[in-house]
Order: sequence, then structure tokens, then C-alpha cells
Amino acid sequence: MIAYFAMEIGLEDRIPTYSGGLGTLAGDTLYAYADIGIPAVGITLLYKKGYVSQKITPSGMQLDFDTPWDYKKILKPTNLQLQISFGELVQEFTAWEYSIIGREEIKVFFLDASLPNNHPEIRKLNDRLYYDDGILRLRQEILLGIGGYRLLKALGYNISVYHINESHSAFLVVELIKELGSKEEVRKKCVFTTHTPVPAGHDKFPVDMVKQELKSYDHIDWDKEAEEGFINLSKLSLNYSGKVNAVSYKHMFVSSNLFPECSVFSEGYCKMDYVTNGVYHKRWIHREIQELFNEYIPGWDENPILLGQAYYIPSELLLKAHMRIKSDLVNLVNKLTDSSFSDDVFTICVARRVTAYKRNNLILSDIERLKYIAEHNGDMQIIFAGKAHPKDTFGKEMIADIIHKSKKLKEMTKSIKVAFLENYSIEMAKLLVAGCDVWLNNPRRPYEACGTSGMKAGMNGVLNFSTWDGWWLEGGIEGINGWGIGPKPKWDDLSESNDKEDLEDIYGKLAHIILPMFYRRKDEWVRMMKNSIATIGPYFNTYRMAYEYLGKIYQIGLR
Repeated sequence: MIAYFAMEIGLEDRIPTYSGGLGTLAGDTLYAYADIGIPAVGITLLYKKGYVSQKITPSGMQLDFDTPWDYKKILKPTNLQLQISFGELVQEFTAWEYSIIGREEIKVFFLDASLPNNHPEIRKLNDRLYYDDGILRLRQEILLGIGGYRLLKALGYNISVYHINESHSAFLVVELIKELGSKEEVRKKCVFTTHTPVPAGHDKFPVDMVKQELKSYDHIDWDKEAEEGFINLSKLSLNYSGKVNAVSYKHMFVSSNLFPECSVFSEGYCKMDYVTNGVYHKRWIHREIQELFNEYIPGWDENPILLGQAYYIPSELLLKAHMRIKSDLVNLVNKLTDSSFSDDVFTICVARRVTAYKRNNLILSDIERLKYIAEHNGDMQIIFAGKAHPKDTFGKEMIADIIHKSKKLKEMTKSIKVAFLENYSIEMAKLLVAGCDVWLNNPRRPYEACGTSGMKAGMNGVLNFSTWDGWWLEGGIEGINGWGIGPKPKWDDLSESNDKEDLEDIYGKLAHIILPMFYRRKDEWVRMMKNSIATIGPYFNTYRMAYEYLGKIYQIGLR
């Protein structure tokens, strides 16, 4: 049995307790495990106010609101009450249950310490996802790791492998050491997946704060675990895991540099491996495209490697299906904004979390140049969507810049229309990844650990236009299933992107390759759509990913 721990698990929009890629990947993973029949259980936290509800003011400011939801109607109570300590406070917690039904029924448990008799500060732990990075976050992670471990014990689960996703649940090793007696024994049961090279993904806390909150655990010398006065949870996870993996081949080299004690070149117990992410194809391929697959590629849903046979689909039917989806997307944009989009205009989508390294607004850097390209090569529509974290000032400034530039473009030309859609979500993403013509992803290299949104787009026949980083370095074939942005680096090249160089590539390829093909060589365009499905679908799915975890990573506890 695999215990899959994650701070956020994106299962459906009715459960708004996810913020982005990590959460949707966790959901996709557990759906695939259920289908394949991998015995697993998911552990996460209940956030009664969700992540964040986004409202953009006319000036472009993002306002943040709670997202309350009726969890009692969606989740089932376990009626368990267990104890957990935070410093001197002995508190109680319970859990709520969600079931994923497949060949295997997988239960996802949402831990809840917001009980009436608990201390008010402890009840706050279940307010909101990523609400704080101080003692509240530390306590959330104690609840996730230690509380999750205790819940599984109380429910009688026999866990072979504890899968720590990002380092948020690292404190589960505290309980394992107490049970198993040594670091070596703990390593036989723990695996750690690092999902990002960005510092925000690697929580660390002052050692004195950790000692205070975990004072009832005197079997760990926290001073020995500390570095420069801090407990780094990623380092803690590395130290107590028998297998450690990155989420793409490129990310393995980036992570090796970040954690030299566990690099791909290491000869010790800990050697960095990789399993490239995938997406749950049944969730992300649009129903219109699914109907075509059912007719021309029967069996694709149970055996996604068959998506390599996308060439059997008649071109005119694939294009018509795409245009029906695009029409739905255009109708949504026009319903939610005053952008006046049209079905027949080339449409780019930029939809993801809004934060500095993702450079969400890069394409709008030179709107005079963009105007010239559109007026001389064909009209463009650009859809932006994504939330900035409430405390990410730079991310919020990027949203304001997008809104400001879109207004200026509206005054300057009729050839470019820009829309920003509020409250990017799983359901909205399902339409965006299938309805646009090009999926633009231009993060600053080498900070895109993997990226999965482009995989979703590619399986729907939408063409990728992406920085050569993460999964695209493995899956992208220039001019065949999409286009790259900037130089294509060697695997161990950790140099950063140059904004000007990447922008020149974006503008140059739009003007000379992408727009001319879209408007004047539609047969070539549809051929690339088929290439996209055939090259991306068979490999970049969670079925393949799940089998790789079984073979490469979970083997430590399944021997």
C-alpha cells in the first residue's frame, strides 16, 4: 500500500483546496492509481476557506477572497478523533474521506484540526492553503505529516511506502523513527519527490521553533538536522528517504545541483533519479476529441499508447471538433469579458499560476512590435488566466501589467484582442487546453521542473510554444508538434533564460512561421495537430508515470 502525502490534491472544482500544478498532478496521479489498481491512499489537509478566490479590479489589481465550500456535502466523516501535540498543546483532529473509484478504490483523507474544543490558533490550520509561511505553516505541516501517519495507523492501513510529495509532509519521519528505531529502517519505507527548484517549494523553519513545536519528540537531535540554524524540510526528506526523484530528466540535473549530497552523480545511499510527470488523459482530453478517439482509436482510454495512431483521424473531422471546442471557449471569453473574441481568429492561451519565473506577461513586453506582427501576418487573440499568491506582490504586478497592456492594445489596433479570465480552475482549464490554437509557456529556464499544462494541450491537438525546459525538452520536436523558445540547452546546462533573446524568438516565430501557417497552410497545421496527439499522448500520461514509480521508486518498499 502506497501512502501518498501532498499539501494539496486537486480532485474536482467542488473541492477548491488546490492552487496549481502540484495539486492537479496529485489528483491525476491518484485517479491513475485507481484505474491501474495500485493500492494507495491519499493524505492532505482540509481547507475550509479553500485557496483564494480572485477578483481583478478595472485597474488590474488582484483582490483576494476566501472560497468557502460545503465540505460536509462532498466528503464523508470518519468520526475518528485522534491526538496530536503542538508544543505544550495536546489537541485533537479528525479526518474526512473522499473516494476515487476504479479497479482499486482509493480513499483520500482530509485532515481536520478545526474542532470546537481545540485552541483557536490550532483551528486556524484548516482555514486556507498556503496561508502563512511562519508558525501556522509549520503546524500545518506537522498536522499533515504526523497527523497523517497517526490516522493511517488508526485506520489499520499497512503502508509499504510513504511518498513525500514536496517536503510538506516531512515530519512523518519523526513517527517512523520512533516506530522503526533507525534512519536506515525509515529509508526503506520513504520516498521523496521534489517538484520544484524554486525556493518557495523548500520550506525551512528556525530550529528553535521546530524544537518548541515538537518538544514531545525527544528521540531526534534537531541541532544535528539543522543547517545554519534552520530545519530545511527538503533536506530532512532527503536524509530519511531511500529513493529521491525529480519530475523530469532535466529537473534531475537541476535538483542534483540544488542537493549535491543526493545528486545524480552521488555514490551514497541517496542518488537523484527522475520520473517525468504525466497527466490523466481521461480527465483532460475534451469530450469532443474523446468521441473522435472512440471512433478512430478504440481502446485509447485504457491504453493511451494507442494515441500514437492519431493519424487515422480524418483531418477535416479533427479540425471541426477543435472548432466546436474553440467556439465554446470564445463564447466563455465573451460572456466573462468585453473582449469581443471571434471563432476564426488565431488564439493563444497563457494560463498558469502567476509568479515571477513563469514570466506570464512576456509576450506583451513590446506591444508596438506585437501590433505590427498582427497587422502584417494575421489577427491574434490572447487569453490570460491564473492567480497570484496573495503575498506575491510581483505576481500581482504582472497581472496589473497584463490588464494595462490589454487596454492599450484595444486603443491601438483591432488586430489584437486580449482577455484575462478570473479564477482559473480545473473546469476552466479543461476548455482552455482544448480550445485555443497555441499553448504558450515561457517560464525562465531552468526553473520549470516539469510543467504539465502543455501535455494536456498537446493531447487535444493544441500546439505547444514553449521554453526548452522541463517536459518540453523531452517531448518537444521543433516544427513537428510545436515550437521551442530560446536556445535548446544541454541536459546539464543550468544557465538562465535571457528575456530579450526569448522574446525575439517568440515574436520571430509568430511572424514568420506560426501565423502564416495558421492562416495560409491549414493542411500543415492540422498535420501538426495530429503529430501533437501522436507524440505527446502515448508517453506523457499518468499511466506510464505510475508504472515508472512502481518500477523505479516504490520498489524500496515493495520487495
